[in-house]
Formats: sequence, C-alpha cells, structure tokens
Amino acid sequence: MKQKARSLGVGWHRVGQDVSYYCNGRVHLGKPCYSLSWILLFPFDRDVCYFAHCYPYTYTKLWSHLSDIECNPRCSRFCKVRILCRSLAGNLVPVVTITNPNKEKEAPVKPAVVLSARIHPGETNSSWVMKGILDFLLGESPDAVLLRDMFVFKLLPMLNPDGVIVGNYRCSLSGRDLNRNYRSVLRDSFPSVCATQQLVKR
Repeated sequence: MKQKARSLGVGWHRVGQDVSYYCNGRVHLGKPCYSLSWILLFPFDRDVCYFAHCYPYTYTKLWSHLSDIECNPRCSRFCKVRILCRSLAGNLVPVVTITNPNKEKEAPVKPAVVLSARIHPGETNSSWVMKGILDFLLGESPDAVLLRDMFVFKLLPMLNPDGVIVGNYRCSLSGRDLNRNYRSVLRDSFPSVCATQQLVKR
C-alpha cells in the first residue's frame, strides 16, 4: 500500500482476515482444485497495493547482508564470503564458509555441513530462514561457538539469483527447475547446480 508507506512509513506487513484454503469442488486433469480466499478492506482510495505470500527477499538484500558480515571484524576471524560461480546471466552466486580456526595444529578434519536456499526463486521464506541461520552461526552464544568448533559450514544462500532477479517462481533463466537438473549433462546451462556438486565432492 503505497499511501500507507508514504504517510506512515509502513513497508511490507501482514493483512487480511478470514484466510481460508479449501478444496473448491472443481477437478482439472483428474485432480481436485483448491481456492485461497481472504478479506481485505483497502484503507485508501486509488492506491497501488502489492500482495506477496511471504515478505520479499531480494538479491540486493542478500548482498547487503553479506557486506555487513564482511565488514564486521569479529566475524572475519571465522567467516569468509566467496564466489561459488557466476549464474547463466553472470550474476554472482555466493558461498559463505563459517568455522572457528583449529586450536591445535594436528586437529582432526572437521565434518562439513552444506546448506542451500533459493534454488526456487519464489520461495522467499527460505532466504529468511538462511538469514536466521547465518545470524545464529555468527553469534556469540555458547551453542554457536560450539558448532563453529565442531563443523565447517558451507552456506549457499541464493542458488538461483537470475530467477530471483527476473521474478520467476520456480525456474532459472534456462526455463528449467534447477532442482530437477542435478544429473543433467548440460553443465553450462546450470552453473550453480554444477558448482554445488563440485563443492560437496570437495
């Protein structure tokens, strides 16, 4: 609601009452159809309003968060932001490595934990979850310190930046669901998937 944003400084917020998701009795291609409904009273006349199923999380917002992490001198001791690869459109696909340095020279190799998000660009909630994981692992709680001592975390916060940027829900610029192409031989068409596989093997 642009007028609310201008006059009250209110950005994205939850709206709607009587939210309902139900089987509507129709059938398409032999499968039941569903409807989502809710009630919303628009507070301003002739306003422009946008609806989203989840608070948006953009490519720009991701890099803003990663820049804040890189500029934090405390985090730089145990966190590195690197580039996994470039997407089909040439956008940077970041990988964040989080682990405490080994206290002993002959310390055993730590197990790795690989987490990824936003392979489906429309699933913005995964970016918020990944932000929460990053913030927790970079925190000063005893649990975060213990996890950094025990593991090497490789976090891939946005595997499909092209899809996020152009507003796709499920596909990349290739028009394909990246999550269905881990076995594809067309490696140049799915660079982030290929790079993720190489990262896991390493």
